[in-house]
Formats: sequence, structure tokens, C-alpha cells
Amino acid sequence: MRKEDPGEQELILALRNGRAPAFRLLYTDYGPRLYGFCKKFGLSTEDAREIVQETFIRVWEHRQDIRVDTSFSSYLFTIARNLIYNTLRRTAYWERYLRDAGVRQAAGTFTLLPADEWELQRLIGEAIRQLPDKCRQIFWKSRYEGFSNQQIAEEMAISKSTVENQLNKALRSIRVFLEKNGYGPASLTASAGLWYILFNFISKQNF
Repeated sequence: MRKEDPGEQELILALRNGRAPAFRLLYTDYGPRLYGFCKKFGLSTEDAREIVQETFIRVWEHRQDIRVDTSFSSYLFTIARNLIYNTLRRTAYWERYLRDAGVRQAAGTFTLLPADEWELQRLIGEAIRQLPDKCRQIFWKSRYEGFSNQQIAEEMAISKSTVENQLNKALRSIRVFLEKNGYGPASLTASAGLWYILFNFISKQNF
């Protein structure tokens, strides 16, 4: 089931009305994609499953707030992404992300600043919104909804190479935007470390 499927809107309406079968169908459709999305961050199987479950618990608890005229997929993955960030902040995953990204501070203790974190998230969101429509749609499906390049190509009726070119274009645009706003890779500060952490995720080529 995809955003373009008119049946999904009916399911969301049924979900808003407290229909458990609609909830189960949405869980069956989106659960595996959410799980794959969590695993991209290096979460354990247990943590990934817990986040998927917690995401759908929140969807059920706030079902009457869901708008049928907006993307349910975006709503769902936004909840999951916030839960993932919370998990990463609470655990030692930050240390592994720093190690894997090759981030090292010249001296002293590496400290993450919450203000830098939220500012960087805001800038990444702004950079994505400034992408051309087609480019933004492809990037979102790839990095936030867990689609493979082949799945995107089939859904949008374009070639796989076009998908890859658009993703590369998106990554270049985001990188330039972040650098113009003071978040480049050269600076050895806490914010630069965070730049590597988040940009390491959005630039992974898990195709």
C-alpha cells in the first residue's frame, strides 16, 4: 500500500473511528518498513521492534488527530524518527556512531550540545523542503520511508539510474546548504561531530 492508494484514505478514516481491523492492516503494511528504517540507525533488533510498537501505540492513542488530507506515511515515520533520536540519546549508540563516522576531537572530551542538535535537524528539514518536488519526493521515500531505489523507480515509473541521480543531487544540495549555514565537516566542534552523525545516516548508500 502506498500514499497514492485511495484505499489507504479509507483505512485512515476507519482508524480515526477506532476500527481495529484498519489499524492491523496499516501495521501489517508499514511495520516492516519502519523496522528497516530503525535498523538503518544501527539499532538492535529488540530496540527496533520496540520503536515500531511504540510508534503504532502513539498512532492509536492519537488516531483522532490524524488528518486524512496529509501523508500518513510522513506522519508515521516522523514519530518513529523522534523515538529513534530519543533512544540514541539515552544509550551508548552515540559513541558507536561517532566511532563509525570517524569523528575525533583533537583533545578533551567530546560533548554534544542539545541546541546544536535541534538546530541541525531544523536546517536539514529546511534543506529538504527547498529541493525540487521530484527530487524531494525521491529523497524522502529513500531516506525516511525505507524504499529501495528499485521500489522508487517502479512506483514513480522512472529508471533506477534516474533515482540514483536525484538522490545524489539531493545530497549535494543538502551538504552545500549545511555548509553555508556553518555546519561543514572541517570544524572540530560538538556541532561538527553531530553533523557527521546525521549526515552519515542520510548519505548511506543502502540500495
